[in-house]
Amino acid sequence: MNIAGDKMFSHIDRVAGEHRPITADIFLTNYCNNRCPYCTYGRWELDGGARAMTADEYIQYASRLRELGVVGFILTGGGEPTLCPDFKKITDWMEDNGIHYGINTNFNRLMYFRPDYLKVSLDGYDEDSYQRARGVRAYSKVIENIKAYAEWRRTYSPKTSIGIQWMATDVEGVHRFYEANRGLDVDYISFRPLESTGGSYYKDESRAFQTEEITAAIKALAEQDERVTLNFKWNMLDQQEDSCTAQWAQIALNERGEVMYCCHKPYQIVGHVMDDDILEKKARAQTDMRMCDIPCRMTAPNMFVAQAMKQRKDPYFI
Repeated sequence: MNIAGDKMFSHIDRVAGEHRPITADIFLTNYCNNRCPYCTYGRWELDGGARAMTADEYIQYASRLRELGVVGFILTGGGEPTLCPDFKKITDWMEDNGIHYGINTNFNRLMYFRPDYLKVSLDGYDEDSYQRARGVRAYSKVIENIKAYAEWRRTYSPKTSIGIQWMATDVEGVHRFYEANRGLDVDYISFRPLESTGGSYYKDESRAFQTEEITAAIKALAEQDERVTLNFKWNMLDQQEDSCTAQWAQIALNERGEVMYCCHKPYQIVGHVMDDDILEKKARAQTDMRMCDIPCRMTAPNMFVAQAMKQRKDPYFI
């Protein structure tokens, strides 16, 4: 699974026509079994109290989203999705109905399911590095879970792609992560940059040269291992959009079924998925772009849509 702006080419009908959502990000829980210091959702003061979406709620919300145009679902979270008590009921329903879905997880909990993709935020090469990145000592457990799932996949879900990712902040970490985990039976090994509010992390001039070294190291690894992926966000570290022109393409729900402006702004609720006019409410919503995470997965789609919607002089003459 690779999120990239050029996927908007597959939805030209929606870019040029009715702007209906393509992908839904669903937060199944608001609690987690990791304590990542960089966690997007840990930055914001949100409603207290642990809560998880029930299977009945999920089916109601997902059915509504499909009516609105959604074709792909990402089970992710402001919490860890696999901790949802009804997680297996939810994935079974998705599979029984032939719905495309993916899972973003820390995979501290071994479960078997048949999504389009399973993306594991591994972020470690031993117990100490895992604890620094994710706040708990669970590296060995996750490795064993990945191995067990990969073995099961061969027989029961061969179409599921498995990927691991590392948030790269130095060259040494890139190499240590790759060397420690390259033996895993995964389809891709992704190296992603750190996301920060307004891109503050990469505004430090000392990190500019460091970033060049990191991306060069990743590209070198990719030349010897085709599974290695340089996340497209590395090319957008300083890209700040004036507006979120493609925000209609994704819709994000929290564990209560409330629609957030986007998956990185859980504090900005624009309505509830069951509202009759939820797409109108979402289209009217404004957000403070200065508070956006940079780099953002929506930056490339935004650039694509902005170009497509651009008013051009004398369009009659090619």
